[in-house]
Amino acid sequence: MLYYELVITMMLQDNLEAAKGYEYLSRLISSAMLKDDQLKKLHGQKALKGYCLCNLYPREADKTYKKGRVYIFHIRSFQLNFLLKLKYILPQLRAGVIATEIKNFSYRPVAQLKSLTPVVATVNNRSWIRENGLKLLMERIEVNCLKKYRAFIGDVDEPEENFIESIQLINEKPIKIPYKANSFLGHKLILGVKSDPVSQQLAFAAIGAGLLEKNAIGFGYCLYE
Repeated sequence: MLYYELVITMMLQDNLEAAKGYEYLSRLISSAMLKDDQLKKLHGQKALKGYCLCNLYPREADKTYKKGRVYIFHIRSFQLNFLLKLKYILPQLRAGVIATEIKNFSYRPVAQLKSLTPVVATVNNRSWIRENGLKLLMERIEVNCLKKYRAFIGDVDEPEENFIESIQLINEKPIKIPYKANSFLGHKLILGVKSDPVSQQLAFAAIGAGLLEKNAIGFGYCLYE
């Protein structure tokens, strides 16, 4: 198993609040996708997009990225051709992109997933909150990982039990992320992952395509060990 990561270095042309970085980067990627017929079709589909991204780094102490400073963000995907096209198009957008690089990462055993960006799950047309229960969240994570593995990697068996061995919420209160005219309530998680083959496959799907929903706007990007 293999996933790919596009590393983008850019110089900001205006100050940017960190919380608005998700919308800014998703708009940048959308603009690039509209420059290619195949990516334009993917952009318009209401389906799994197959990629995830993190916010800009390094972070700023006052939570505002600065005009004229250089920052980095990453886009992950199982689809190399998708990232190759973005690598070519992004520097042409006059958005301050100054360097791009693609790396590949093969599977290695996963004991823990930690969401670097908040995760979002929709429950009755609202964002999941603590009161909805961790059991429901674990179920949503597993179903979502199964869909992503089957969509982007291949067939996988249904696990007999949830592949998550433990779950921990890092934040006490929901993290509010503005997006367009709305906002999402997200949470940061640490997940312990079981060691059996199916559990490892599902964890790998989360690494390459993101945990849960809204990955194309920056939610669910994971670190792992």
